[in-house]
Amino acid sequence: MARHLVAALLRSGEWHVRVTDLAPDAMLGLGDTEDVLDDALRDGRAVYASADVCNLDQLIKAFEGVEVVFHTAAADPSKNNLQLHYKVNVEGTRNVVDACMTCKVKRLIHTSSIAVVFDGVHGLLDANESLPYPDKFPDAYGQTKAEAEKLVMKANGINDLLTCCIRPGSIFGPGDIVILPTLDQCGKTHFIFGDGKNCDDFVYVENVVHGHICAEKTLSTMEGAKISGGKVVQDKNTFACHHGTKLFGRVGMQGSTPLWNVPTSSANTSKDQIFDSQ
Repeated sequence: MARHLVAALLRSGEWHVRVTDLAPDAMLGLGDTEDVLDDALRDGRAVYASADVCNLDQLIKAFEGVEVVFHTAAADPSKNNLQLHYKVNVEGTRNVVDACMTCKVKRLIHTSSIAVVFDGVHGLLDANESLPYPDKFPDAYGQTKAEAEKLVMKANGINDLLTCCIRPGSIFGPGDIVILPTLDQCGKTHFIFGDGKNCDDFVYVENVVHGHICAEKTLSTMEGAKISGGKVVQDKNTFACHHGTKLFGRVGMQGSTPLWNVPTSSANTSKDQIFDSQ
């Protein structure tokens, strides 16, 4: 998502962008999004700064002179490693907040997740920002993203920093190496877990980008800062969601091959085994 956000900011012509990542140099691939960044790096509209969210000194150096920070970094959700997720998602976010305050950053937009309100047991329909955090999380990702979200919201208004958290669902689109490949593998198994009516939120990457940019613009106004500062955004009007079955059809994974239903009790057992093995 971050690369699409960078490209959108550059295309607007209103931003100079400083990109930070772990790699020592900017890693560019193929496609229009990469071309936009490549051109901007060449003409000075974008610069690259290697930084680790777990290293406060590196972040302070990267944030010097910056007005707005979009914090999109997170540990890999597929790895259920609490130590890793706590280090990156919680301690890393705390470092981002501290670096923002040290460098007098004006606005911080944090990419959170709808996973912060999911307990892994009870389905959620038409959930909004009023839903409380669960008492227990199904994995390290949701637990630590919730803790990170609290840090960002608590920082709002301190040292003139304004903050906002965005809670998108499962992001897919060009460059996706997680959602569509996973759906493709699931589709090839021809097994359906539960009654086949399971739902999930899928959101197109450009919609998520638009939500981040709207959040920043809102925080930049006095009235918007009063309304959205220190808040989370979980807006289905902004984030167009797709039913899993329809998404399978759109990417050509429905066919005449027979499907077999697996009872949810069996599915839950398998899930627990996967978590224990990681």
